[in-house]
Amino acid sequence: MTKMAPTSAAQLILFELEDRSQSHLIALYDLAPRFVFVSRDNDAKDKTARDKGELVTKDSFIKSVRREFSFRGRNYRLTVQPARIDRNGPPRGGERAPGAPPDLVEVEIFPSEREQVVEQVVRRLAMDRSRLSLTGENRDKVQMRFSLYEIQRELRAVNHTLSIQDIRESLTILARSRIIISTGPTPEPGKKSRGQNILESTAFPVLAIRSRPDLTDEEGGVEETYLEFNPLVSAAIRDLEFKPVSYAWLMKLKSPVSRWLYNRLSIEYDTAEDDAKPVAISADEIIKNSGMNEWSRLRDTLRVVTAAVDALVDEGILDRADKEYTKVGKRIDAIDYLLTPSAKFLDQVRRGRRVQKTNIDLLKAIVGNVGRPDGFVPLKTTDAVEMRGKRARRLLADAAQVSLPLNED
Repeated sequence: MTKMAPTSAAQLILFELEDRSQSHLIALYDLAPRFVFVSRDNDAKDKTARDKGELVTKDSFIKSVRREFSFRGRNYRLTVQPARIDRNGPPRGGERAPGAPPDLVEVEIFPSEREQVVEQVVRRLAMDRSRLSLTGENRDKVQMRFSLYEIQRELRAVNHTLSIQDIRESLTILARSRIIISTGPTPEPGKKSRGQNILESTAFPVLAIRSRPDLTDEEGGVEETYLEFNPLVSAAIRDLEFKPVSYAWLMKLKSPVSRWLYNRLSIEYDTAEDDAKPVAISADEIIKNSGMNEWSRLRDTLRVVTAAVDALVDEGILDRADKEYTKVGKRIDAIDYLLTPSAKFLDQVRRGRRVQKTNIDLLKAIVGNVGRPDGFVPLKTTDAVEMRGKRARRLLADAAQVSLPLNED
């Protein structure tokens, strides 16, 4: 009889982080403009639908969102396809009879700000001890088990409130909205693209929600649910291509543009020294790469971008944000920002760098070479406990600037 491989691995242990003020940033995936933040300067009657990411075209279906963005000097293309879900519709022909089930209406919807926050909370929960496991025939897929109530409780802890039904719907949208990330710019009409797909999947390719949708919030939230992360996230965990960032800051920032900018700065200063120089970035670059929608009036769009930048100053992420305006007459046509990071932000960056280096060193000590392992490195329970202890001691020593060998007895 063939013995099944362990479902835990060294990389899953190293993804854990007990400090709940921290989360992990997966650079390309988290900086890709995967969410649709629709503007609110259209008819008031459509506001509810727009807030939830519904963008129905004249042909009564939603066209895919296609964007271009740059990351670390390379150009990428992004396609976001809407999720198709059922919602309760209005009763037909007047009032619904008592006890009659609601009529369901099928709608197409993009992941929006609500889904961005829920995905961030899922990521934080994934960092809890023994939360992740490996699944699949080759034990190369990362699975997470949780309950809807755990997500709701974590949302409350960071001052976000959603019902169990809203959380269920957000997870369903994330599991059904397809993401395609490709290299290279959009090809010219009639010409074939020379790029390649880096990801063609959903956020959660597998999602199993066991609680019944007809139960009340409290009743429907306690049963265990599981999901699988997409191949890009799983590969990042396997290759240790993740870094700690401040979950506390991400949850305090109200604007999705501010959250994107914080992640961008975390990558920008990843290799910076103590005397880090200010970063220059234009409003046009923020608009293009963050995925924010443009208002019908340019001044409204620029006002939103500036508010998102100033929010980083208010939260202590930046010391200052200098602005240079380009005007046509009296009209502001463009804004360039010079962003000066705070000492607190740079401390966070250095902290993330220490965790990254410790993770890489510990994995090298196990596999015995300097290259990346071909797959997840299986660990026995006793080895997992030992690895957690070694990392905790190493990080404490690094914080105190004390040298400690990796293979201490």
